[in-house]
Amino acid sequence: MDIQFSDVANVLMTAIAGAVGWFIGLKKQRNDFLSALQSSIDLLSEKNRQLVEEVVLSREENARVRSEVVKLREENKALRSEIETLNKKLENIKTITKKG
Repeated sequence: MDIQFSDVANVLMTAIAGAVGWFIGLKKQRNDFLSALQSSIDLLSEKNRQLVEEVVLSREENARVRSEVVKLREENKALRSEIETLNKKLENIKTITKKG
């Protein structure tokens, strides 16, 4: 049984081709995985940008509402004071009309 160089070369070439194919497939699989990860990162980054924008808008609205609440409290305080003054005047008028 003589082993020919061409037989050995064929076996080696088949093994080498298989190994090269396996390495290329592994690299492609890694690249596909990295591509999928990058897509996920891009999607999450966009969603995060949208959420940050919403938070900024909510904070601005919150600041406006707080300012409005302060103004309304001041207005409420002034109206209470005015009502108290008018009630005192009304009491005085009632007292005058009762006496007369």
